[in-house]
Amino acid sequence: MPADNPEDTTPPLHAQAAGWIDRVIASAEIVAGHRGLIDDGLRARIHRQLSAIVPDGRAGPEALNQIRKIICRRIELLADRTAYPAIAEERIERPIFVIGAGRTGTSLLQSLLAQDPASRSPTWLDTHRPSPPPGHAAPTAMARRLALRELEDLLDMAPGLLRLHPYWDAGNEALIEDEEIFTLDFHNAYPSLLYHVTAVTNGVGAADPAAAYAFHHDFLQQLQWRQPARHWVCKGVYHQWGLEALLRQYPDAQCIWPHRDPAQVYPSVLAIIATLYGPITNWTIDLKAVARAALERTALGLEKALANPFIDDPRVFHVDFRELARDPVALIGKAYAQWNRPVTAQFEAAMRGWLASPANRPDRYGRHGYDLAPFGIDPDEIDALFGSYRERFCK
Repeated sequence: MPADNPEDTTPPLHAQAAGWIDRVIASAEIVAGHRGLIDDGLRARIHRQLSAIVPDGRAGPEALNQIRKIICRRIELLADRTAYPAIAEERIERPIFVIGAGRTGTSLLQSLLAQDPASRSPTWLDTHRPSPPPGHAAPTAMARRLALRELEDLLDMAPGLLRLHPYWDAGNEALIEDEEIFTLDFHNAYPSLLYHVTAVTNGVGAADPAAAYAFHHDFLQQLQWRQPARHWVCKGVYHQWGLEALLRQYPDAQCIWPHRDPAQVYPSVLAIIATLYGPITNWTIDLKAVARAALERTALGLEKALANPFIDDPRVFHVDFRELARDPVALIGKAYAQWNRPVTAQFEAAMRGWLASPANRPDRYGRHGYDLAPFGIDPDEIDALFGSYRERFCK
Protein backbone atom coordinates (compact mmCIF):
# COMPACT_ATOMS: atom_id res chain seq x y z
CA MET A 1 0.00 0.00 0.00
CA PRO A 2 1.12 3.63 -0.40
CA ALA A 3 3.84 4.89 1.87
CA ASP A 4 2.92 7.08 4.79
CA ASN A 5 4.16 10.66 4.91
CA PRO A 6 7.10 10.87 7.33
CA GLU A 7 6.78 14.64 7.57
CA ASP A 8 4.08 16.68 9.30
CA THR A 9 2.82 18.91 6.47
CA THR A 10 -0.61 19.63 7.91
CA PRO A 11 -1.82 23.16 7.19
CA PRO A 12 -3.09 25.23 10.12
CA LEU A 13 -6.71 24.65 11.01
CA HIS A 14 -8.96 27.39 9.67
CA ALA A 15 -11.76 28.64 11.86
CA GLN A 16 -14.42 27.82 9.28
CA ALA A 17 -13.29 24.17 9.27
CA ALA A 18 -13.92 23.75 12.99
CA GLY A 19 -17.69 23.99 12.69
CA TRP A 20 -18.30 21.12 10.27
CA ILE A 21 -15.76 18.90 12.02
CA ASP A 22 -17.44 19.46 15.39
CA ARG A 23 -20.79 18.59 13.82
CA VAL A 24 -19.38 15.32 12.46
CA ILE A 25 -17.97 14.50 15.91
CA ALA A 26 -21.32 15.24 17.55
CA SER A 27 -23.18 13.03 15.10
CA ALA A 28 -20.65 10.22 15.65
CA GLU A 29 -21.25 10.42 19.40
CA ILE A 30 -24.99 9.99 18.79
CA VAL A 31 -24.40 6.97 16.54
CA ALA A 32 -21.90 5.41 18.96
CA GLY A 33 -24.21 5.98 21.91
CA HIS A 34 -21.53 7.58 24.08
CA ARG A 35 -20.85 11.24 24.77
CA GLY A 36 -17.99 12.87 26.61
CA LEU A 37 -15.33 10.24 25.88
CA ILE A 38 -13.38 12.28 23.33
CA ASP A 39 -10.66 14.18 25.18
CA ASP A 40 -8.94 17.34 24.01
CA GLY A 41 -6.01 15.46 22.46
CA LEU A 42 -8.21 13.21 20.33
CA ARG A 43 -10.43 16.11 19.32
CA ALA A 44 -7.34 18.06 18.22
CA ARG A 45 -6.10 15.09 16.16
CA ILE A 46 -9.49 14.75 14.47
CA HIS A 47 -9.44 18.44 13.60
CA ARG A 48 -5.86 18.24 12.35
CA GLN A 49 -6.46 15.24 10.11
CA LEU A 50 -9.79 16.34 8.70
CA SER A 51 -8.60 19.87 8.00
CA ALA A 52 -5.80 18.30 5.93
CA ILE A 53 -7.76 15.70 3.98
CA VAL A 54 -10.87 17.86 3.51
CA PRO A 55 -9.25 21.32 3.52
CA ASP A 56 -12.26 23.15 2.09
CA GLY A 57 -14.72 21.47 4.44
CA ARG A 58 -16.65 20.04 1.51
CA ALA A 59 -17.21 16.30 1.74
CA GLY A 60 -19.95 14.24 0.14
CA PRO A 61 -22.25 11.93 2.09
CA GLU A 62 -20.10 8.84 1.46
CA ALA A 63 -16.96 10.60 2.66
CA LEU A 64 -18.70 11.94 5.76
CA ASN A 65 -20.05 8.49 6.50
CA GLN A 66 -16.56 6.97 6.38
CA ILE A 67 -15.18 9.70 8.62
CA ARG A 68 -18.07 9.25 11.05
CA LYS A 69 -17.49 5.48 11.14
CA ILE A 70 -13.87 5.96 12.19
CA ILE A 71 -14.85 8.38 14.95
CA CYS A 72 -17.54 5.93 16.08
CA ARG A 73 -15.01 3.09 16.22
CA ARG A 74 -12.67 5.23 18.29
CA ILE A 75 -15.47 6.13 20.71
CA GLU A 76 -16.45 2.47 20.99
CA LEU A 77 -12.86 1.54 21.83
CA LEU A 78 -12.84 4.14 24.59
CA ALA A 79 -16.15 2.83 25.91
CA ASP A 80 -14.85 -0.75 25.88
CA ARG A 81 -11.79 0.26 27.85
CA THR A 82 -14.06 1.82 30.47
CA ALA A 83 -16.45 -1.13 30.57
CA TYR A 84 -13.69 -3.76 30.72
CA PRO A 85 -10.79 -2.25 32.70
CA ALA A 86 -8.89 -5.55 32.54
CA ILE A 87 -8.11 -4.76 28.88
CA ALA A 88 -5.51 -2.27 30.12
CA GLU A 89 -3.74 -5.05 32.05
CA GLU A 90 -2.90 -7.08 28.96
CA ARG A 91 0.83 -7.47 28.37
CA ILE A 92 2.05 -7.22 24.78
CA GLU A 93 5.26 -9.22 24.84
CA ARG A 94 7.94 -9.72 22.20
CA PRO A 95 5.94 -8.48 19.23
CA ILE A 96 7.47 -8.81 15.77
CA PHE A 97 7.36 -5.82 13.44
CA VAL A 98 7.96 -6.06 9.69
CA ILE A 99 9.17 -2.63 8.69
CA GLY A 100 10.30 -0.97 5.49
CA ALA A 101 9.03 0.32 2.18
CA GLY A 102 6.18 -1.26 0.29
CA ARG A 103 7.06 -3.64 -2.56
CA THR A 104 10.12 -4.96 -0.69
CA GLY A 105 8.58 -8.24 0.46
CA THR A 106 6.97 -6.93 3.63
CA SER A 107 3.59 -8.55 2.90
CA LEU A 108 5.28 -11.86 2.12
CA LEU A 109 7.20 -11.68 5.39
CA GLN A 110 4.11 -10.83 7.41
CA SER A 111 2.16 -13.66 5.77
CA LEU A 112 4.87 -16.22 6.49
CA LEU A 113 5.55 -15.02 10.04
CA ALA A 114 1.81 -15.26 10.67
CA GLN A 115 1.97 -18.99 9.89
CA ASP A 116 3.63 -19.54 13.25
CA PRO A 117 0.94 -21.15 15.45
CA ALA A 118 2.29 -19.04 18.31
CA SER A 119 1.56 -15.77 16.46
CA ARG A 120 -1.31 -13.50 15.55
CA SER A 121 -1.57 -10.55 13.14
CA PRO A 122 -4.14 -7.74 12.98
CA THR A 123 -6.68 -8.29 10.22
CA TRP A 124 -9.13 -6.28 8.15
CA LEU A 125 -11.94 -7.46 10.43
CA ASP A 126 -10.02 -6.26 13.49
CA THR A 127 -9.80 -2.66 12.26
CA HIS A 128 -13.28 -2.55 10.74
CA ARG A 129 -15.16 -4.20 13.61
CA PRO A 130 -12.93 -3.87 16.70
CA SER A 131 -15.81 -3.48 19.16
CA PRO A 132 -16.99 -5.22 21.20
CA PRO A 133 -13.61 -6.80 22.00
CA PRO A 134 -13.29 -10.38 20.74
CA GLY A 135 -12.77 -11.50 24.35
CA HIS A 136 -16.29 -10.34 25.17
CA ALA A 137 -18.10 -11.53 22.05
CA ALA A 138 -16.91 -12.91 18.74
CA PRO A 139 -17.91 -10.80 15.71
CA THR A 140 -21.37 -11.76 14.55
CA ALA A 141 -22.12 -13.04 11.07
CA MET A 142 -23.68 -9.66 10.28
CA ALA A 143 -20.59 -7.78 11.50
CA ARG A 144 -18.41 -9.98 9.34
CA ARG A 145 -20.62 -9.41 6.29
CA LEU A 146 -20.57 -5.64 6.76
CA ALA A 147 -16.80 -5.55 7.18
CA LEU A 148 -16.32 -7.71 4.10
CA ARG A 149 -18.63 -5.47 2.12
CA GLU A 150 -16.37 -2.51 2.89
CA LEU A 151 -13.40 -4.41 1.48
CA GLU A 152 -15.37 -5.45 -1.59
CA ASP A 153 -16.40 -1.82 -2.11
CA LEU A 154 -12.74 -0.82 -2.06
CA LEU A 155 -11.82 -3.52 -4.57
CA ASP A 156 -14.77 -2.61 -6.80
CA MET A 157 -13.66 1.00 -6.77
CA ALA A 158 -10.02 0.13 -7.57
CA PRO A 159 -10.28 -2.96 -9.80
CA GLY A 160 -6.55 -3.17 -10.50
CA LEU A 161 -5.67 -3.38 -6.83
CA LEU A 162 -5.79 -7.17 -6.56
CA ARG A 163 -3.26 -7.53 -9.35
CA LEU A 164 -0.82 -5.34 -7.43
CA HIS A 165 -1.68 -6.54 -3.92
CA PRO A 166 -3.41 -9.93 -4.18
CA TYR A 167 -3.32 -10.44 -0.40
CA TRP A 168 -6.65 -8.62 -0.15
CA ASP A 169 -8.40 -11.75 -1.40
CA ALA A 170 -8.20 -13.17 2.13
CA GLY A 171 -11.23 -10.98 2.85
CA ASN A 172 -11.86 -10.28 6.51
CA GLU A 173 -8.74 -12.28 7.39
CA ALA A 174 -6.48 -10.14 5.18
CA LEU A 175 -3.52 -8.96 7.22
CA ILE A 176 -3.38 -5.19 7.47
CA GLU A 177 -0.72 -2.55 7.92
CA ASP A 178 -0.35 -0.67 11.17
CA GLU A 179 -1.23 2.56 9.37
CA GLU A 180 -4.83 1.33 9.50
CA ILE A 181 -4.58 1.07 13.28
CA PHE A 182 -3.04 4.54 13.54
CA THR A 183 -5.92 5.92 11.45
CA LEU A 184 -8.45 4.83 14.08
CA ASP A 185 -6.83 7.33 16.46
CA PHE A 186 -6.32 9.98 13.74
CA HIS A 187 -2.55 9.65 13.55
CA ASN A 188 -2.86 8.76 9.85
CA ALA A 189 -5.31 9.00 6.95
CA TYR A 190 -5.15 5.56 5.38
CA PRO A 191 -7.08 4.97 2.13
CA SER A 192 -8.45 1.54 3.03
CA LEU A 193 -10.55 3.32 5.66
CA LEU A 194 -11.11 6.58 3.77
CA TYR A 195 -11.42 5.63 0.11
CA HIS A 196 -14.43 7.90 -0.40
CA VAL A 197 -12.49 10.97 0.76
CA THR A 198 -11.11 12.41 -2.46
CA ALA A 199 -8.44 14.56 -0.79
CA VAL A 200 -7.00 11.65 1.20
CA THR A 201 -4.01 11.87 -1.16
CA ASN A 202 -2.79 14.65 1.13
CA GLY A 203 -0.97 12.15 3.36
CA VAL A 204 -0.57 13.26 6.97
CA GLY A 205 2.05 11.66 9.19
CA ALA A 206 1.80 11.32 12.94
CA ALA A 207 2.48 14.61 14.73
CA ASP A 208 3.19 12.67 17.92
CA PRO A 209 4.79 9.27 17.15
CA ALA A 210 4.85 8.30 20.84
CA ALA A 211 1.09 8.82 21.10
CA ALA A 212 0.57 6.84 17.88
CA TYR A 213 2.41 3.83 19.26
CA ALA A 214 0.70 4.16 22.64
CA PHE A 215 -2.64 3.81 20.84
CA HIS A 216 -1.27 0.92 18.79
CA HIS A 217 -0.42 -0.82 22.07
CA ASP A 218 -3.91 -0.12 23.45
CA PHE A 219 -5.47 -1.52 20.29
CA LEU A 220 -3.51 -4.78 20.54
CA GLN A 221 -4.63 -5.04 24.16
CA GLN A 222 -8.24 -4.71 22.96
CA LEU A 223 -7.79 -7.62 20.55
CA GLN A 224 -5.76 -9.76 22.95
CA TRP A 225 -7.96 -9.55 26.05
CA ARG A 226 -9.24 -13.02 27.04
CA GLN A 227 -7.66 -14.54 23.94
CA PRO A 228 -5.02 -17.30 23.74
CA ALA A 229 -1.52 -16.02 24.48
CA ARG A 230 0.32 -15.48 21.19
CA HIS A 231 2.91 -12.98 20.02
CA TRP A 232 1.90 -10.29 17.56
CA VAL A 233 3.20 -9.95 14.00
CA CYS A 234 2.66 -6.40 12.75
CA LYS A 235 3.72 -4.54 9.62
CA GLY A 236 3.96 -0.94 8.54
CA VAL A 237 5.74 1.52 6.29
CA TYR A 238 5.67 4.25 8.95
CA HIS A 239 7.91 2.22 11.27
CA GLN A 240 10.92 3.36 9.23
CA TRP A 241 10.25 6.91 10.37
CA GLY A 242 8.99 6.08 13.87
CA LEU A 243 11.58 3.49 14.84
CA GLU A 244 12.64 5.26 18.03
CA ALA A 245 9.04 5.63 19.24
CA LEU A 246 8.27 2.02 18.30
CA LEU A 247 11.17 0.64 20.31
CA ARG A 248 10.41 2.86 23.29
CA GLN A 249 6.80 1.65 23.35
CA TYR A 250 7.81 -1.98 22.76
CA PRO A 251 11.27 -2.40 24.32
CA ASP A 252 11.23 -6.16 23.66
CA ALA A 253 10.11 -5.79 20.03
CA GLN A 254 11.92 -7.73 17.31
CA CYS A 255 11.98 -6.02 13.93
CA ILE A 256 12.79 -7.30 10.45
CA TRP A 257 13.52 -4.76 7.73
CA PRO A 258 13.87 -5.97 4.12
CA HIS A 259 15.77 -3.80 1.66
CA ARG A 260 15.45 -3.77 -2.12
CA ASP A 261 17.01 -1.69 -4.88
CA PRO A 262 14.87 1.47 -5.19
CA ALA A 263 14.97 1.15 -9.00
CA GLN A 264 12.92 -2.03 -8.60
CA VAL A 265 10.73 -0.72 -5.79
CA TYR A 266 9.43 2.67 -6.83
CA PRO A 267 7.99 1.97 -10.29
CA SER A 268 5.76 -0.53 -8.50
CA VAL A 269 5.03 1.87 -5.62
CA LEU A 270 3.94 4.56 -8.08
CA ALA A 271 1.75 2.07 -9.92
CA ILE A 272 -0.12 1.17 -6.75
CA ILE A 273 -0.50 4.85 -5.82
CA ALA A 274 -2.08 5.52 -9.23
CA THR A 275 -4.26 2.39 -9.12
CA LEU A 276 -5.65 3.31 -5.72
CA TYR A 277 -5.73 7.10 -5.67
CA GLY A 278 -6.83 7.45 -9.30
CA PRO A 279 -10.28 5.97 -8.59
CA ILE A 280 -10.51 7.74 -5.22
CA THR A 281 -10.16 11.09 -7.01
CA ASN A 282 -12.11 10.07 -10.12
CA TRP A 283 -8.79 10.32 -11.96
CA THR A 284 -8.50 14.04 -11.38
CA ILE A 285 -5.22 13.35 -9.57
CA ASP A 286 -2.07 14.96 -10.95
CA LEU A 287 -0.03 11.78 -11.22
CA LYS A 288 3.22 13.56 -11.95
CA ALA A 289 2.94 15.92 -9.00
CA VAL A 290 1.85 13.21 -6.57
CA ALA A 291 4.57 10.82 -7.76
CA ARG A 292 7.32 13.38 -7.42
CA ALA A 293 6.10 14.47 -4.00
CA ALA A 294 5.90 10.84 -2.82
CA LEU A 295 9.43 10.07 -3.99
CA GLU A 296 10.91 13.22 -2.52
CA ARG A 297 9.18 12.73 0.84
CA THR A 298 10.27 9.11 1.02
CA ALA A 299 13.86 9.94 0.08
CA LEU A 300 13.97 12.67 2.73
CA GLY A 301 12.52 10.29 5.30
CA LEU A 302 15.08 7.63 4.46
CA GLU A 303 17.93 10.12 4.78
CA LYS A 304 16.70 10.90 8.28
CA ALA A 305 16.29 7.21 9.05
CA LEU A 306 19.86 6.53 7.95
CA ALA A 307 21.07 9.21 10.36
CA ASN A 308 19.01 7.80 13.25
CA PRO A 309 21.15 5.65 15.59
CA PHE A 310 18.15 3.35 16.12
CA ILE A 311 18.68 2.03 12.60
CA ASP A 312 21.63 0.06 14.02
CA ASP A 313 19.77 -1.12 17.11
CA PRO A 314 20.31 -4.88 17.63
CA ARG A 315 16.55 -5.35 17.79
CA VAL A 316 16.39 -4.49 14.08
CA PHE A 317 17.33 -7.32 11.71
CA HIS A 318 18.17 -5.97 8.24
CA VAL A 319 17.77 -8.36 5.32
CA ASP A 320 18.44 -8.24 1.59
CA PHE A 321 15.36 -8.73 -0.58
CA ARG A 322 17.37 -11.00 -2.88
CA GLU A 323 17.96 -13.41 -0.01
CA LEU A 324 14.30 -13.25 0.95
CA ALA A 325 13.25 -14.02 -2.63
CA ARG A 326 15.66 -16.97 -2.94
CA ASP A 327 14.59 -18.80 0.20
CA PRO A 328 12.09 -17.03 2.46
CA VAL A 329 11.82 -19.97 4.87
CA ALA A 330 15.58 -20.02 5.43
CA LEU A 331 15.59 -16.24 5.86
CA ILE A 332 12.91 -16.43 8.55
CA GLY A 333 14.92 -19.21 10.19
CA LYS A 334 17.87 -16.80 10.44
CA ALA A 335 15.66 -14.13 11.95
CA TYR A 336 14.23 -16.54 14.51
CA ALA A 337 17.73 -17.70 15.44
CA GLN A 338 18.77 -14.09 16.05
CA TRP A 339 15.63 -13.52 18.11
CA ASN A 340 16.11 -16.74 20.10
CA ARG A 341 12.78 -18.13 18.95
CA PRO A 342 12.23 -21.75 17.92
CA VAL A 343 11.15 -22.59 14.37
CA THR A 344 8.95 -25.57 15.13
CA ALA A 345 8.33 -28.31 12.60
CA GLN A 346 4.69 -27.22 12.49
CA PHE A 347 5.67 -23.62 11.72
CA GLU A 348 8.11 -24.60 8.97
CA ALA A 349 5.57 -26.94 7.39
CA ALA A 350 2.94 -24.18 7.48
CA MET A 351 5.28 -21.73 5.73
CA ARG A 352 6.18 -24.23 3.03
CA GLY A 353 2.54 -25.14 2.57
CA TRP A 354 1.58 -21.46 2.24
CA LEU A 355 4.30 -20.90 -0.38
CA ALA A 356 3.31 -24.01 -2.34
CA SER A 357 -0.41 -23.24 -2.43
CA PRO A 358 -1.73 -21.98 -5.81
CA ALA A 359 -4.05 -19.74 -3.79
CA ASN A 360 -1.00 -17.71 -2.76
CA ARG A 361 0.71 -17.32 -6.13
CA PRO A 362 1.71 -13.66 -6.49
CA ASP A 363 0.43 -13.63 -10.08
CA ARG A 364 -2.95 -15.22 -9.38
CA TYR A 365 -4.67 -12.11 -10.75
CA GLY A 366 -2.10 -11.59 -13.49
CA ARG A 367 0.98 -9.42 -13.63
CA HIS A 368 1.17 -5.65 -13.78
CA GLY A 369 3.60 -3.93 -16.13
CA TYR A 370 5.56 -1.01 -14.74
CA ASP A 371 6.25 2.18 -16.67
CA LEU A 372 7.58 5.41 -15.19
CA ALA A 373 6.49 7.52 -18.18
CA PRO A 374 2.98 8.40 -16.85
CA PHE A 375 4.62 9.80 -13.72
CA GLY A 376 7.21 11.95 -15.46
CA ILE A 377 9.99 10.23 -13.52
CA ASP A 378 13.29 9.22 -15.07
CA PRO A 379 15.07 6.13 -13.65
CA ASP A 380 18.17 8.25 -13.10
CA GLU A 381 16.17 10.45 -10.73
CA ILE A 382 15.38 7.46 -8.55
CA ASP A 383 19.06 6.54 -8.50
CA ALA A 384 19.97 10.08 -7.44
CA LEU A 385 17.26 10.39 -4.78
CA PHE A 386 18.06 7.10 -3.09
CA GLY A 387 21.82 6.96 -3.58
CA SER A 388 22.71 6.91 0.13
CA TYR A 389 20.13 4.24 0.89
CA ARG A 390 21.30 2.04 -1.98
CA GLU A 391 24.92 2.42 -0.90
CA ARG A 392 24.07 1.27 2.62
CA PHE A 393 21.66 -1.59 1.93
CA CYS A 394 21.50 -2.56 -1.76
CA LYS A 395 25.03 -3.16 -2.98
